[in-house]
Amino acid sequence: MPNDLPYDPASRDSIIAHAERLVDHSLREALESLPDKIDFSSHKGSFGTTLERHYFGYKPNSNPEPDFAQAGLELKATPLKIVRGELVAKERLVLSMIDYAHVISEEWGSSTFLKKNSYLLLVFYLHEADKDPLDFIIKIVRMWEFPAEDLEIIRQDWQTIIDKVKAGQAHGISEGDTTYLAACTKGAKGTDRRRQPNSPELAKPRAFALKASYMNSVIDSSRRLKPVILRPVVAAEVETGMSFEDAIADRFTPYMGLAADDIAARLGLSCNPRPKSFYALLTNRILGLGEKERAAEFAKGDIQVKTMRLLPNRRPKEDISFPAFNYLDLVEQEWERSDLREALTKRFFFVIYQLDEEGTPRLAGTRFWTMPIEDVDSFARECFDETIYRIREDRAEYLPKKSEGHAVHVRPHGRDSSDTLPTPSGRLVCKKSFWLNGSYIRDQLGF
Repeated sequence: MPNDLPYDPASRDSIIAHAERLVDHSLREALESLPDKIDFSSHKGSFGTTLERHYFGYKPNSNPEPDFAQAGLELKATPLKIVRGELVAKERLVLSMIDYAHVISEEWGSSTFLKKNSYLLLVFYLHEADKDPLDFIIKIVRMWEFPAEDLEIIRQDWQTIIDKVKAGQAHGISEGDTTYLAACTKGAKGTDRRRQPNSPELAKPRAFALKASYMNSVIDSSRRLKPVILRPVVAAEVETGMSFEDAIADRFTPYMGLAADDIAARLGLSCNPRPKSFYALLTNRILGLGEKERAAEFAKGDIQVKTMRLLPNRRPKEDISFPAFNYLDLVEQEWERSDLREALTKRFFFVIYQLDEEGTPRLAGTRFWTMPIEDVDSFARECFDETIYRIREDRAEYLPKKSEGHAVHVRPHGRDSSDTLPTPSGRLVCKKSFWLNGSYIRDQLGF
């Protein structure tokens, strides 16, 4: 790279224009067009490192300043994958490491996080496992400034993380604690630990990251290839400083104690005959959403909306299911990166109905909930490990039942007994999935 950079490092527009030349090209193609050639045969390092060092001509670093300090612009390369013909985020976007000792003395307005990440230059590339990173194709380049309604939720997320660190609970942080901004685990090994303030217990190293679901909203808004009907439902309230959780709860307050059918009638939702998705539709109507709209906050935060119905004696009417697993895939998973752990560390929003003595479901409450990380890594892991053990022992018909576990169990999740999947032994066994015990959820929610 010559001393004279092919862009003005003090000009945001110049930097972005240089980045946009990458679209529909690989790094190899882009670097071959530059006057100063690099030796590809000796190339080592990741896509992001090569992008920074050779295309933009600066040395990768962990400086708290943005990468392009004069322009106030932070460069982030992030991978895409194709799911059902659509480009989606392959993973969360890691922004910056969390220094537990330093971050507890920061205020949001002057925080290292805000200073470094207010303006992001995003370079999305298609990750293909069989290709050299130099040959990944860049699909999207854009600058991202957080919309006001998103930034306020991110501020609340940041504060939630900081408050846990201040309380000596860095070891108990879960990605499900927050909506858009997560504190994801980092470190070369899963056993890496570091000191935290106000507690003798060591904590996993973590970094601030934008959830993959949030990145998908950025991707959709960048491409505009399909109508994505995401509508903020509490933007006005959140921008005034009201917490996201309180703003959502307020939407349900006027309907507390009313029968589900009466709520539907008030909101103009037909329930004769009652569709299978009745309760999901009712939740959307209470939130002020139309038939084909989704709550932007729930979509960006990957918040799992669940309906829970309680019998008159307050016992749960049903358990909470997750998608059916593939036996062959499941036995190859490690707990820390397993689909089950990923699902259980998400954030949930429960809408609870209590059946009265006549069997009429009445709205009884709402709760945001994240499974305590100690329960995830004990109760859920025990069920996960035992499930894998029995599948490998060719006992896939006899996976852990509800009576065997405090929080998680396994049971069939297919259309009928003929809906099967192959096991490692080659036999076909009916589809199954993990389920959260309804009684555990009820106790967790305080009902």
